[in-house]
Amino acid sequence: MTVPSKPYRVLLLSIVQLIVVNQALAQQTVFGLFRSDGSLANKYYEEKNYQDALLLYQNAARKKPSVSEYELGIARCYYSLKQPGQAIGYYDKYLEDKRTLPWSDLYLYAEAQAATSNYRTAIEYYRKYLAKDSNDEMVIKKIWRLNNLQYLYEDSAQYEVRSVPLNTDAGELCASFYKNGIVFMSNRKGTEVIENVNAALNAPFYKIYFSGIMDNGSDNQGKIYSESTPFDLELTSRFNAGPASFYGGDSKMVFVSSGRETGAKGKRTLQLYFAELKSGKWSMTESFPYNSSQYSISDPSISEDGTMLYFSSDMAGGFGGRDLYRSTFENGKWMRPVNLGEAINTSQDEVFPYVHLNKTLYFSSNGHPGMGGLDIFKSAIIENLFSDPDNMGYPVNSSQDDFGITLDARETHGYFSSNRMHGGFNDDLFELDMDLQTYPVTISGILKYKEVTWGDSLALEIMPHTKITLIDNVRNKVVHESVTSSNGYFNIVIPYFSTYVIKVIGEDEQEHMAVLEIPKRRKDLSDHEIVIVKNLFKGN
Repeated sequence: MTVPSKPYRVLLLSIVQLIVVNQALAQQTVFGLFRSDGSLANKYYEEKNYQDALLLYQNAARKKPSVSEYELGIARCYYSLKQPGQAIGYYDKYLEDKRTLPWSDLYLYAEAQAATSNYRTAIEYYRKYLAKDSNDEMVIKKIWRLNNLQYLYEDSAQYEVRSVPLNTDAGELCASFYKNGIVFMSNRKGTEVIENVNAALNAPFYKIYFSGIMDNGSDNQGKIYSESTPFDLELTSRFNAGPASFYGGDSKMVFVSSGRETGAKGKRTLQLYFAELKSGKWSMTESFPYNSSQYSISDPSISEDGTMLYFSSDMAGGFGGRDLYRSTFENGKWMRPVNLGEAINTSQDEVFPYVHLNKTLYFSSNGHPGMGGLDIFKSAIIENLFSDPDNMGYPVNSSQDDFGITLDARETHGYFSSNRMHGGFNDDLFELDMDLQTYPVTISGILKYKEVTWGDSLALEIMPHTKITLIDNVRNKVVHESVTSSNGYFNIVIPYFSTYVIKVIGEDEQEHMAVLEIPKRRKDLSDHEIVIVKNLFKGN
């Protein structure tokens, strides 16, 4: 028997797949004889198959435009597909006909309005939602937050956010530091001849990619990224893969992948797997013992020593939606996951935990009060307990989804993900600088001098009653003047970012110049000691 050539085998496979698809469509058509588009759409919506539900609701609405419940179904689907603007449009059509929304939809409508920055309307409908449950503390807090959004803008000058050039017209999200670059997820179109497609998003499944980073010497800004490449083909799932968290000096990792077996109703859950770098290649070592085909586990963050694992899950017994959990590695095995409790988790979704040096928990939530969609929060970890979460504010957060933060060891530079640019599931990576210097800023210190350029530094003498003039070296103008105290202490007000020099005129009327460098980050600001060498130019 002659073995078919490779092109023929590919064509044969395509024909077989086409037959299977046509058979499935035929079965669905027969099934559809007994169920209307509307009832089948309701079934898909309950199964969280929002894309197919949306198509059926739209088809049903075209056939029977007088049935306003279809508009309600379309609105719900758009909301679940992270298209709040579209959801609002169909909710408004329903309101024109019915004049009011079902109680549960009042909350979704308010959330959609917040996600599109229509905060007044959001507050109005949160209050209507409260009319039935006036003790809903979560909604009460959301109303307070939207009425006091100015507080989330107060520290905006401390942050700098930049889109990463690795972004494409597909989704890029959840960067993790790895060696001399970052690892991230993307559902960009691959090079495979036959590519699996996620029907829920009508896009390829997520894969893990790597990009190397070169610093151009400008203090974390203007980084140069290498072309993205698949991270490791051996760990590539036929379905979704990522995100990943590294530990053990980047020699080990825990990552997310679709489960090997289907669960209820033929769906695959997300599960955690461990891998180790051996001889330059990643090898899977084990699966997390609490993986299940009944619920998903995702978004891992693991401590450097590999003994503390945080993740999100929709497992039973939580507070609602997806909750955050923690599992510890003791005596050679992972302990049963523990819910982080009501200080962190709400009835909505808490996702993408990131633990920095076992001291601070960062995570995203649409349950805690924020600017709309998922916001990023931080909570201090004190003896395994968590402080009340703080919203990180603008520009880290926006009215849309912001999530997946990761930071360097200094907790001043990192990455996060957001759909603020395009909406929906078209997420992008953003580079983040934190704790930047704000102006005006007052610096203090002591002015000293020594007579020669060599010798013991202990030979320094203070300079009392000395005039200090701060000069903007770029604009060549004086911006501040002061005089040192009898102990040589001074205070200088820096009005704005620039390059500065200090002119010093002592009691002997001699003039000296010194360069003053302002640190980029606030936490690097400390008392200054300015030393003048009096005879530096004598004899020249």
